[in-house]
Order: sequence, then C-alpha cells, then structure tokens
Amino acid sequence: MTLKQSLAGAVAFLALASAASAADMQPVLKAPPTAVDQQATGYVEIYSGWANTRSENGDEPARLNGWALGGAGRGNYWVSRDVSVQVDAQAEGTSYAPPGSSGRFSSHSYLVGSHWSWRSPQQYLFGLFGGVGDAGSTFGFTLFSQRHGLIGAEAQWYWQQFTLYVQGGYDTTLGSTSGVRGDDSINAGFIRGTGRYFINPNFMIEGTVMYANGNIDFNFGAPTIGFQTWTWGVKGEWRFATAPFSAFAKYQGSETTSDDSRLFDLSNAKVTDHRVLLRLKLHMGDRTLQQTDRAGATLDIVSPLANPTSPLMLTPAGRI
Repeated sequence: MTLKQSLAGAVAFLALASAASAADMQPVLKAPPTAVDQQATGYVEIYSGWANTRSENGDEPARLNGWALGGAGRGNYWVSRDVSVQVDAQAEGTSYAPPGSSGRFSSHSYLVGSHWSWRSPQQYLFGLFGGVGDAGSTFGFTLFSQRHGLIGAEAQWYWQQFTLYVQGGYDTTLGSTSGVRGDDSINAGFIRGTGRYFINPNFMIEGTVMYANGNIDFNFGAPTIGFQTWTWGVKGEWRFATAPFSAFAKYQGSETTSDDSRLFDLSNAKVTDHRVLLRLKLHMGDRTLQQTDRAGATLDIVSPLANPTSPLMLTPAGRI
C-alpha cells in the first residue's frame, strides 16, 4: 500500500505541475486601450446658394437677387490637457444682377482669426477670440473694401445632446474708411447665441441669432450715425458614416435699420437679406460631428461688419 500511495502521489504531483505550467503559458487578456483623441483636428468647407436683398425706403422698395459663393478652413490644436488653440480663415462673395441691367456687381469679405480656449470636452469651454479682414462693395457706403478687426469672448456649455454657444465682442474699421461721405470709422458691439442639438453623433441641427448695435463716426465733426443689425439662421448637418465628409443646408437672414436719413437717404429705412446655402465639408482627424463640437474646431466668428446688410456691405438696394 505504501508503494501504491507513493506512485499515486507522484502522478498527482506531476498532473498539478503540468496544469500550472500550462496556465503560465496562456496569453493574458487585457482590456483594449481607451481611444485617444487627435491632438490636431480641423475641416475645410465650401458653400454656395441664392441670396435676395431688399430695401424698404418709404414707398420705393428695391430688390436684388444674387448668387453667393464662400468657404472656410478651421483647425484646432490641443496645447495641453485643458487648453486648445483654433485658427480660422473664411471668405464669401455675392454676385448681384440689378433688375433691367445686363451688368453685374459684387460684395465680398474675408476674415482670418484665432481662438484661445480653456475647455473640458464633456462640460464647458471659455475663451477669447480675435480676427482681422476686409469687407465691402464698390456700391456700398465706402468706395472700396475696408480693413476691420474684432475681438471678444466666448463660452460653450455641453449637456447630453445639447450645446449652447455664447459670443460677444466689438468690431471696428481700422483707420479712416475710403467713403464718399468722409466717414472716419464704422464700429459695432455684438452679442450672439447659438444652440445645437445632436439627434445622433453624426446628425445635428443648429439655430443662431445675433444682435449688433453700431455707429458711423465722421472725422469732420458731423453727428454720429447709429444703426442696428439682427442676424438669424438655422441649419441641418449630416456626416457620412463611411467617409470624412458632411453636407448641410442653411437658411440665413439679416436686417439693418437706422433712423438717420444720411445712411439710407430716407429716414426709418431698413435693408433685409435672405440666403439659402448648401455646403460640403471635409473633416480631418475627428470621427463624428459631436466629437468635433466637444473636442475639435467647434468655434467660428460671425462679423457684424461683414454682414450682407452692414454699412460696409450695403448694395444699391440699400442706397437709393
């Protein structure tokens, strides 16, 4: 019995040792690493569409139909875990065909800007922005394009599928303008609010409203002209699941009013602009629209002086 017990013990020992050795040789399964967001992301876009500008100067309304073409490029870079920098370049031009005339004229604008932001991708963003560019029309309040610059502050708040974007600042011409009426500077303070809702990570709807209150200050002592501009818009954007492209449609409206006869040649006049635009956007580095919104190039600049109805951009419909 002693020999049998010894043999049985040896067999058991060898079996346990073999099992332990086999266990040591099994691969160790680990959880996949968490995906790391790209440090640099961005997009470029191009858009075009129909524009209609209308003035209501007393009993002599005027209409102009035009074709708009524009584009933008924006890039975001994470300097540290909580700080990012975004750069912008944007431009737009509108070609008008006056009724009863074979000729055409255009208005145009461009802007280069940047944003510095302190942000948490799941909660908030606080930052500062600035930009400089040209805006104008040969038929506007000034004879040629006028250089202007703007600065301001902005913030975003994120809650589930919602994003709230608030922006405020000041926009002014840089130096004396080249207008036929000897104006020295055109400036406006503005505040803007944008709301975004993500039906799913690649389908977003957005609404925007902006109010600007501005002045035209003359360099020869004439009284200041005041004006007010409202801008509003709504868009829907959808990104393709298998390609880094998104497409969206946008309606944009704006209206500028003034009770000073020197701006519109008639008192209590207003100029209104409506646009329907289609856009195509190429994304670089990000994976969904919602990721772009929370951790990428989520910011933009809407300039009140580059608005289609601003004094720098007024068409003949606004200067009867």
